[in-house]
Amino acid sequence: MEKFFKIAGWMLAMVILFGLPACQKDAVDDNAYLKSASLELKKADMNVFYSSTQPLGGGVVRAWVQVDKMGDPMAVGVNLSAKALMDLPDDVVQMVFELPKTKGHHFYTHALVDWNPHGHEPPGIYDLPHFDFHFYTLSNEARMDITPLAPPEEDTRPAEDYVPEGYIMLPGRVPAMGAHWINPASPEFQEGGYFTHTFIWGSYQGHFIFWEPMITHEYLMTMPDESFSIPQPTAFEMSGWYATDYVIKYSEKPNMYTVALTNLTYHEGQ
Repeated sequence: MEKFFKIAGWMLAMVILFGLPACQKDAVDDNAYLKSASLELKKADMNVFYSSTQPLGGGVVRAWVQVDKMGDPMAVGVNLSAKALMDLPDDVVQMVFELPKTKGHHFYTHALVDWNPHGHEPPGIYDLPHFDFHFYTLSNEARMDITPLAPPEEDTRPAEDYVPEGYIMLPGRVPAMGAHWINPASPEFQEGGYFTHTFIWGSYQGHFIFWEPMITHEYLMTMPDESFSIPQPTAFEMSGWYATDYVIKYSEKPNMYTVALTNLTYHEGQ
């Protein structure tokens, strides 16, 4: 815990890195990926609906929401073709993926994906090349209106029942993103620990608004196929579908990576 508090101030220097405009890339023709990726997710009792596709590195990226026959969301995620992890730029890239407004009850509205080629603060923790995958429940327009708040000031905290076990809010607020909640028990904060992937909750003015797997490029290149549980609060403010797990998966057919919030479970707001 002492180590965490010593570096907490450094972590909020990420404010200067977030919100940077996405780098413009040439369009990528990756139709084979698009066709095969659709087959990877579809099952008899579910449908998958996609955002538009954007180029990254030598490949493409897009978001999706998976729904059951009743239209309830089952999972929300991002696919990256394997080539998207190659020839990545040396500048920060930020991509917004709007999810279909008539699907999944529009609980998750959009995904915000950041490529951080040099990582961000604090040194020795998150300064590795990595991706941030944010899944938001407020509109992209509302997210863009989020204003910065400099440490040591703190954003309004959600009610204690809505806070997942073990998580603490960092001081400050990242513009066009929100306040960040981390788990000091995560491996990267332990003596000798190392950042490969971690899970962050995000809030704004007392309300949780995003959920974020943060994953290193190095870890993705190991072609993982793993699922991790997400610590849960005792109550949820807004009625909706909340993930109990997140998945980081490489699929040989079709040659792509998937990062997703899974096992979405409906909770009544309290």
